[in-house]
Amino acid sequence: MKSPVSLALLLAFALALSPAHAKPAKPARPAVVQQAPAAPERGQSIEGVTEYRLANGLRVLLAADASKPTATLNVTYLVGSRFESYGETGMAHLLEHLVFKGTPSLKDGALVAGLKSRGMQYNGTTSEDRTNYFETFAANDDNLDWALKMEADRMVNSFIARKDLDTEMTVVRNEMESGENNPGGMLFQKMLATAYQWHNYGKSTIGARTDVELVNIERLQAFYRKYYQPDNAVLVLTGKFDEAAALAKINRYFGAIPKPNRVLEPTWTRDPVQDGERQVTLSRVGDYQLIAAVYHIPNGPHPDVAALKVLASVLDDAPSGRLHKALIETRKAAQVGAGPSANAEPGYFSLYAVVDKKGDLDEVRKLLFATLDEVNARPVTEEELKRAKIGFANSYEKLLNNPERFGVALSSAIAQGDWRLLFLQRDQIEAVTLADVQRVAANYFKASNRTVGIFVPTEKPERVALPEEAKPAELLKGYTGRKAVEAGEAFDPSYQNVEARTQRGALPNGAKLALLSKKTRGNTVTGKMMLRFGDIDSLRGLATVSEAASAMLVRGAGGMSREQISDRLDALKATLSIGRAGNAVSIGFEARRDTLGEFLPLLAQILRKPDFPASEFEQMRAQWLTSIESSRSEPQVIASRALARHDNPYPKGDWRYASTLDEDLDAVRALKLDALRDFHAGFVGAQDAEIALVGDFDAEATRAQLAQLFGDWVAPRRFARLPQPYRKTQAVELSFETPDKANAIFMAGLALPLREDDPQAPALLLGNRIFGGGALKSRLGDRLRQKEGISYGAGSSLNLSSEEANSSFGLYAIYAPQNRAKVKTAVKEELERLLKDGITAEELADAKAGALQEIAIARTRDGALASEFIGHLYLGRTQQWEADFVARLKAASVDDVNAAIRKFVAPEAFAAAYAGDFAKTAGTR
Repeated sequence: MKSPVSLALLLAFALALSPAHAKPAKPARPAVVQQAPAAPERGQSIEGVTEYRLANGLRVLLAADASKPTATLNVTYLVGSRFESYGETGMAHLLEHLVFKGTPSLKDGALVAGLKSRGMQYNGTTSEDRTNYFETFAANDDNLDWALKMEADRMVNSFIARKDLDTEMTVVRNEMESGENNPGGMLFQKMLATAYQWHNYGKSTIGARTDVELVNIERLQAFYRKYYQPDNAVLVLTGKFDEAAALAKINRYFGAIPKPNRVLEPTWTRDPVQDGERQVTLSRVGDYQLIAAVYHIPNGPHPDVAALKVLASVLDDAPSGRLHKALIETRKAAQVGAGPSANAEPGYFSLYAVVDKKGDLDEVRKLLFATLDEVNARPVTEEELKRAKIGFANSYEKLLNNPERFGVALSSAIAQGDWRLLFLQRDQIEAVTLADVQRVAANYFKASNRTVGIFVPTEKPERVALPEEAKPAELLKGYTGRKAVEAGEAFDPSYQNVEARTQRGALPNGAKLALLSKKTRGNTVTGKMMLRFGDIDSLRGLATVSEAASAMLVRGAGGMSREQISDRLDALKATLSIGRAGNAVSIGFEARRDTLGEFLPLLAQILRKPDFPASEFEQMRAQWLTSIESSRSEPQVIASRALARHDNPYPKGDWRYASTLDEDLDAVRALKLDALRDFHAGFVGAQDAEIALVGDFDAEATRAQLAQLFGDWVAPRRFARLPQPYRKTQAVELSFETPDKANAIFMAGLALPLREDDPQAPALLLGNRIFGGGALKSRLGDRLRQKEGISYGAGSSLNLSSEEANSSFGLYAIYAPQNRAKVKTAVKEELERLLKDGITAEELADAKAGALQEIAIARTRDGALASEFIGHLYLGRTQQWEADFVARLKAASVDDVNAAIRKFVAPEAFAAAYAGDFAKTAGTR
């Protein structure tokens, strides 16, 4: 059964853009010249970030941090959908795809293959104001050299060829269709198109369908040559590297690119002051209602936007926000949200509420706007202001402590006009006063400045004139920033070192501990806990109850309300997540060395003394029901639920039973608060728990505190593992109609009599990686995306079981419904080719290199390491088990992989499901 989590943000303006791939009409400049480029000029240095400028205009930002053995390279181009002319919508996004197609020196898929073989985590994204490409990789000279050389190469030498456009255009169209499945996202696009009558912020970043389908290749190539140049780009390098050596490499590869002769003119279109409320209505299939609005506001650097961010937190924070109290606590809405955009030119403030299908949308609309208008009559309080500032301060602190996120986050500030804005905007928020919040509320939140739907004339229109745009250069005169964040130790994540540094033990009640103390950036400490409960008999009929009880723990405990708990966590600079994972309560948290001692007693209070407040229980139930209902017509949900239920042998009430959507709804509606209290009292304790901490803390003091807080906590009912025996998959092909859904899904699964310690498991893992382990570079990805251009996302997965010989192999692809037959044929042919011809030595070498790099990077993340410790404590393993598995993976041969694939995989053995609007496309069944 699905967790009672909130709906995804339904008003995302830009679609989540993954990297696509990407012979110019004329030869581009070479990436290397004979004469050495001039030395870079050093510029501003703020809070550990130093700017340099190359002779050709490229700006370079370096922020070294040796605390983790990874580096992140992020190249931001100052071009997005804002710069597109008539008939060119979607060009910036198309280029984001096409620059992955290669260059004369990285052709035939070598670019993506190089990224994958090095285990690099990479992506490209496009927004209104910028396009960026980033890679996170294991920090070493070879990876850095390759990444820099590749980015410099594709800056000016990408093919941008007609043949690549022809296949990738259909992939983009499939991506567009995937976005069209989201009514909230489509509504928001139409609202912005109504709010912005002239400015390109009213155009979707992914572009108009006709512009994308009929794009002129010569104009696209000209667009590329105009904007993909060193004087229009900013390179950011964060993480572990030698600054002097890295700068020399950057100058070597990028400095050799000539500075272009063309001049880039600024964009000058601005919308006039809005002169009346506008409204737009969207009618299509869906399972929830939505009311939303956007208001015109200044550009991102303007100080008023900082006050608007604070006001947004006062409005939509859970559980203290005013919208939360007015709409969520009263069960009028299932989700609310508010917030300003951060654009280089005048942007927008968005506001929304998600309402159950049977809810009163008119009433919610009145309450939504009344709550906003009420800010003028009931001003924001000092307590609300303080709470919002603490939340922002904690978010900034976490960002600055994470080199990978920080390096990518700089793209937003760069796009707004200057990278230093990231720090200045933090300072602007801290300087916001109550008067500032009241002033921006009164100035911008007027009906005449609002877009909800159809235009409504008014006899006395109120107009809002925006102030002069903020000038980053003026705001940043003399700005020096703050002291750089304290760096952590250069930690060695090898199996031997992790094992040597880890302390294991047990609490008096038997709970198992793993503690790894090390210096971290920002003195952070990450923790995981798993409170295991019940057995197959005692848990009969309690799946929904246990999930609800787990979700309620953080909503009130020990006399503290949900709001008080949230405020206390913010004050401690801590984060906490609690949910159910199988028959266990799963806890994840992050704190700091100086707050851990206060956080752990708060955690004990939340886990051991929940209050189960009735009002929070009803809020949770309403949100849960809306979440379930909202998935009723989603192709992916329908297909995955059908496969889970196919040939499921367990009776209703059994923990392993796969329920229907209606059964889930009935179970949630039937929940009783006393049942949750009884479950917690009877099942939840720490005697069968695993606890792991990684980070900056005193191990001995923490061990003693954990013993005091949890060492005597014993539940009446003990834990026993739920048996999940292997059952041979019964082959079947299921089909489901999902009317008015532009994107369809294919999913297939196959049970495997295999456990992860089986000698053939590593070989099969590599086989999966080769066949479908990446949408860009894999057998399935190459066929469905690169060659045929019919799927934005396709691949396979292998889930290895740790306890029983019962693993699973899965396949998936999204596509337009009319391409169903093509997808089916392609998947069948690729499986047959894999079994007949096997893999190649080159494919195996690339798969090994990529897998090993990914494993190495994962071990640098404290959260992943803590989760690994939890599994090791439960299964009785040490780091040696991981080292042995990797050794078997390294030793796997081509024959080993082929033998494993042929033993476990058969094309005719899968259970498959197709879901989409197939009725509109005759002949695809």
